[in-house]
Amino acid sequence: MGACSSASKAWIFLGAFALLVVFTGGASRFDAIQIVPLRSLSCLMLIPAIYYFSLKEMRREWVLLALLGALALLTAVQLVPLPPSIWRALPGREVIVGLDEALGMEDVWRPLTMTPMRTWNALGALVVPVAGLLLAISLAASARVLLHVVAGLGVLNALLGLMQVASGRFSPLYLYEVTNRGGVVGIFANENHSGIFAACCMLVVAHLGIRSWTDRGHKWMRLIYPAAFVLILLAALVGGSRAGFAAALGAVFVSFGMFALAPSFGKGRSAGDPIRAWMDRHPAVTIVLPLIAVLMTVFSFVALGRSSAFVDLLARDSFADLRWELWPVLADMLSTFWLVGSGFGSFEQVYRVYEPAELLMPRYVNQAHNDWLQLLIEGGILSGALLVATLLWVAKSIWKLARVNSGRATALFWFGLFAIIGGASLVDYPLRTPLFQIVCVWLLLALSRDYRGHKAT
Repeated sequence: MGACSSASKAWIFLGAFALLVVFTGGASRFDAIQIVPLRSLSCLMLIPAIYYFSLKEMRREWVLLALLGALALLTAVQLVPLPPSIWRALPGREVIVGLDEALGMEDVWRPLTMTPMRTWNALGALVVPVAGLLLAISLAASARVLLHVVAGLGVLNALLGLMQVASGRFSPLYLYEVTNRGGVVGIFANENHSGIFAACCMLVVAHLGIRSWTDRGHKWMRLIYPAAFVLILLAALVGGSRAGFAAALGAVFVSFGMFALAPSFGKGRSAGDPIRAWMDRHPAVTIVLPLIAVLMTVFSFVALGRSSAFVDLLARDSFADLRWELWPVLADMLSTFWLVGSGFGSFEQVYRVYEPAELLMPRYVNQAHNDWLQLLIEGGILSGALLVATLLWVAKSIWKLARVNSGRATALFWFGLFAIIGGASLVDYPLRTPLFQIVCVWLLLALSRDYRGHKAT
């Protein structure tokens, strides 16, 4: 009864938090009006996190808490005023130093960050993932609950995205003023972020579907997961995101790889179930036929010209894309700020100092479109150390799962999931959105639960 009650509380509070972030946290812009209620209500979510606080649960997840806490501390340290002699010696500050000298302000104490207001904003933005992580840990949310919440968000994203396309460019279903109107953005403001999220959710749904066959439960639930998978796939195919299209194809192959590595569905219970018994006798058929069906669906969309992302792949020269033209500028900025950084949230304004004349255009660059490099540019070597520590922890957890026969499918799931997020971050910035941040911390927590669960057995 206690476990059931705990699961119910987790569903209620995490579901409410997820809905809050759905309608307010899909944009990466610092000036989106939705961030006002998002951060305010996220602070309120700290109340149940404190009420249900469990020191035992916090100790179990000390690694994730330490990593997120270190990021918050590093951001706060960038706001501490420094003596002029120290600040003026920092690399990349020459322009501001020249202005100070011209204005007679050589004795002004300045923080490490070159854009204090943007860094304060970045610090305030951390309340969303912090509240989400603390709430999930305090409620002892299981990996299954966390993944079901993420899967639900994926279905909602797909449904809303398809409705947006069906209702036209000026549909009131678009949630943000600055968005890719006419495209499948779903619960996001950016079509690329929606497409990457769809690919991640395809893997989550496939993982849950495989688990549903090996666990006792309602048989009708086994029909829900394939339907959800196909729905999310359709949204990814209709969308105009090239990265989302490629990630969705990758998710398809990883999903069937998980299916092939999963333990026998009928193990110990196929005798009374003729369907399971047949599947046990014909494992290759149960993998190949669904794969062919999915690939034929993808081919049909491509052949009929219904996948605008695939058309864009052929119509545009990828190397002429702005993302590739930014690389020399990013390399120049990284060579300057790699040690201490320019300050979290400062990229847009610092970029203008380095922007070459040939890249001047009516549309401006507000992100690096390479989150790995932007993190190093804004946070310096310490942010790089945090990134490496996080990647090592993820790699260790997945490797431990892979060494257990029953955990190989789960290990492939987690590897595919974080490979999609990491690959997308090389050409875009999905983790700059609060919604993706919440999902990411919940996924990391679910990985921790899976790792400790397999370790215990």
